[in-house]
Amino acid sequence: MHPDIDRAGAVNEPAVTVEEVNAFLAAELPFCAEMDIGCDELCLDVGVTRFSYDDRWTRPGQIVNGGTLMALADVAAYVAIFTRTGIVPLAVTNELKMNFLRPAIGRDVLATATLHKLGRRVAYCSVELTEDDDPRRLVAHATASYVLPDEPAG
Repeated sequence: MHPDIDRAGAVNEPAVTVEEVNAFLAAELPFCAEMDIGCDELCLDVGVTRFSYDDRWTRPGQIVNGGTLMALADVAAYVAIFTRTGIVPLAVTNELKMNFLRPAIGRDVLATATLHKLGRRVAYCSVELTEDDDPRRLVAHATASYVLPDEPAG
């Protein structure tokens, strides 16, 4: 992915790096390490997370279970918000809606979250989930809103 360039030609870099996000996920969200969910790519307003396929998180037939896909989408939305705000540990999911379109079978899954609105208290994202080897094959689509913490008085 390429950094955004605004109308004045200035490059807008994300507020975090992939390395910073992955260090945060490893330290603060133990389910990410357990499920092998991590950040693959970032650009302004976009976060891409990956679930590395593991039979422990499947249904019969090597189908990645819905809860795993929802966790992956939720983390992707969290990461997309970080591209604007920096890491905000206390940003919390307010709503997550997932439409499952077809099974993800026996492969890594990527979730690409796009931040559409960042307000003072609420952020809104959409997320597309695809199999790693076929980015045109949409597995699921999600929308998510997050509540952002009050800024500390100071």
